[in-house]
Amino acid sequence: MTTRRLLLAVDVGATKTLVSIREPGDPAGVAAPTERWATPRDPLASVTEIAAAVTRLVRSAGGGRVVAAGVVAPGPLDAAAGRIDFSPNLGWRDVPLAGWLSDRLGVPVVLEDDATAAALGEAHAGAGRDADPFAYLTVSSGVGAGVVVGGRSLRGAHGLAGEVGHLVIDPGGPRCGCGRRGDVESYTGGASLARRARETWPGRLLPGGAPAPRDAAAIFRLARGGDPDAARLVEEAAEAVARAIAALGAVLDPAIIALGGSLALGQPWLRRRAIALARRRAMAETGRALVVVPAALGDGSCLAGATVLAERLATG
Repeated sequence: MTTRRLLLAVDVGATKTLVSIREPGDPAGVAAPTERWATPRDPLASVTEIAAAVTRLVRSAGGGRVVAAGVVAPGPLDAAAGRIDFSPNLGWRDVPLAGWLSDRLGVPVVLEDDATAAALGEAHAGAGRDADPFAYLTVSSGVGAGVVVGGRSLRGAHGLAGEVGHLVIDPGGPRCGCGRRGDVESYTGGASLARRARETWPGRLLPGGAPAPRDAAAIFRLARGGDPDAARLVEEAAEAVARAIAALGAVLDPAIIALGGSLALGQPWLRRRAIALARRRAMAETGRALVVVPAALGDGSCLAGATVLAERLATG
């Protein structure tokens, strides 16, 4: 009897980790068993949890043998070396994640930047099918982009393509997790918005006695209620996303740009406002040509990309 060949897809996010077992040829993972948990701050603890989940997930999948794994994480990272150089949103530095997981699981492991992998997943099984070039912009804890041309990820000469979240739009702007000021992520990333909330409302309570916002979702709720400070923060967040969309449109002229990530998908107003502003910020011809849609795979974009990468690794 031939043992079923399975692929492991892992999405190590700043706040949560998703792990899934998938069949070759099914990057979208229809009905694929998946587990999720809060990402540990210790990378070795993360490896241990992933390895433990694999046994449970293979059992849930009906048995088989994992033959390769695709792992995605927020960068900057060195995909060729399988190492996270320094991820501000994870707080991990010089972590050879692919090697650690390969040693623990006994299978080859490929590591990729989360936005790059999500773009690949959407291009193969989501909003980017038949779109070439295709760009994916994630707005979540951080901000990043991935580009797919001819079915392949555009990684750049140094593996740094897509870091649009660190495009400076105001050198005097707020501090970003990367240490610089005024880049896109400093205005609209979830971690940055949490910092901006603490700076805007340093006390625990608002004047009326309600709890002060401490995360992006709370800022958006307060803005919907008419608070002027919250409205200013969300407008600046939308403007930053718009600048990123306009930059992708100007440089790449993609057939489609998909917006993903928890903030872009969870805050429809942010998405709509950013698209409208992007058309104004871009050159007229670029603005008219922009096609911007929500990511079709939701929070599964990265897992789909990880599956594509694992299958390529397994088939050589």
